[in-house]
Amino acid sequence: MESEPLLIESLFDFFYLDNKKISSFYAQLNGNGSIESYKETHGITDGKTMEATVGVPTVTGGRLGSSEQAQSGGERFYNAIDTMPREMINKLDELGFVSKVLCESNLGRLVLLKGKLGIVDVNMLSAIVEPALNFYSRELRTSDRQEDKKQAKNLEKIKKDLIDFIRNVPFAIQSRFIVESDESVEEVWMTLNRDELSTPTHDINFKHGEFMAGEWYLLGILDALPNDDVVYEGKNDSELQDMIKIFVNELKNLAGRPKSSFGITPIAIFRNIQPTL
Repeated sequence: MESEPLLIESLFDFFYLDNKKISSFYAQLNGNGSIESYKETHGITDGKTMEATVGVPTVTGGRLGSSEQAQSGGERFYNAIDTMPREMINKLDELGFVSKVLCESNLGRLVLLKGKLGIVDVNMLSAIVEPALNFYSRELRTSDRQEDKKQAKNLEKIKKDLIDFIRNVPFAIQSRFIVESDESVEEVWMTLNRDELSTPTHDINFKHGEFMAGEWYLLGILDALPNDDVVYEGKNDSELQDMIKIFVNELKNLAGRPKSSFGITPIAIFRNIQPTL
């Protein structure tokens, strides 16, 4: 008999997965560790009984029986790593660990958000930043607008420093996630580990530009709030330590999380694929 078809309401198309965190959460939820693989065993038993008349007195007549059995079966091995992310997300949501709201009270907690996903790989841009700026500067200089010509002069003053900066700072992949509601539009800023991406960033930027098409879901730990800059003056800070503080803050202001954005450590980014009706 043919098996009943599985009723699958949707598929998760994962774009980004932090597998270390997923394995850690999964292990804590089941108490036995994360599962790397599992085996499914099935078997069928066929039986056959043979009977014969026994040569005994008719008063106590009887029959002698014997049986033979044959077994057939098989084993299937599955990679359980692919099933853990969805199971983990569903279980965390079921247990109340996941919030769907961006707010100060959720700082340090898991949030699941729906919105627009933007990706920029600045490392990829570092190789083409100089010819791109030269092309842009040439376009501004040949423009008929005085504002463009003035902007071209300002660009020439900072171009060398800007190129050196972009080429030498070890940028990660930056991502912006836009969450829209009836009341507001919020921006979430994060960095991504390129080893956890399912799609190369150059494919994304050449196909979509900065923002990818469609609606995406983001599961992560909310760990930064808008306008939450912390200022701390240590009693024994040296001049070198003060310079390091200034540099770190300027680096954030120039190329890091905008002051008006939330910050998240991403665990999973995915889209929901629905079946064709």
